[in-house]
Amino acid sequence: MKALFTNLPKIWKLEDRVTGSDLGFGKFRFDFKTEEELEAVLNQQPFHFDYWMLSLARWQPKQSKSFPSEIKFWSLDSRWSLGRFESIGGALGRVVAVDVTLKRVQVVVDAFKELCFETTVDFKGGEFYDGEEAAVSLRYVKLFVFCKLCGSLCHKEELCPLDEKNAKASLERRREIREGIEGWSDSTKHEERALSYKGVVINGGHTGQQHKERESRVLWEGQGQNG
Repeated sequence: MKALFTNLPKIWKLEDRVTGSDLGFGKFRFDFKTEEELEAVLNQQPFHFDYWMLSLARWQPKQSKSFPSEIKFWSLDSRWSLGRFESIGGALGRVVAVDVTLKRVQVVVDAFKELCFETTVDFKGGEFYDGEEAAVSLRYVKLFVFCKLCGSLCHKEELCPLDEKNAKASLERRREIREGIEGWSDSTKHEERALSYKGVVINGGHTGQQHKERESRVLWEGQGQNG
């Protein structure tokens, strides 16, 4: 894990400003010196490291078991016009930013749902299509590992449940566990846990009256290696 704690701050250009620690149970924490540095890192999302897709999110006082379930992506297409950005972004998730110059929109997507790579947009009055609606292909910036069968971020293609051989293997595995043919070993838990990712940034607030800088923390679990 030393490579993780060493290289991520380098990616963020904060080698001397961020410290990381292993919390166990597949979770890690990064402490930021200032709120501004935390915001700068969050705005650069998403990140990946050693074939793991990472998602960062600010700490929330009340957390669901699936927290965090969101990940930010920039999606772009040079044919888009200003009036189409939000409608296209809305088809992907929640729009949080629009960059007219680079023809892209930043959206927050549910990481536990399949990614959308094509949607229909009303181009009535536009310069590229004669009809009112047309299908547009979408490209996600810095998208690294995902299942090409279903578009999921939570498993590899060879483990996709849409693949018939995987569905059959999953049924057989559950039957073996029920019948006690093979116990639920630690290695099995590790393999299952590696199929999904989680990431969270915890903003701890002030820990004392003399602290003038906010403390921010990052916890995450990886998506699972591909390759």
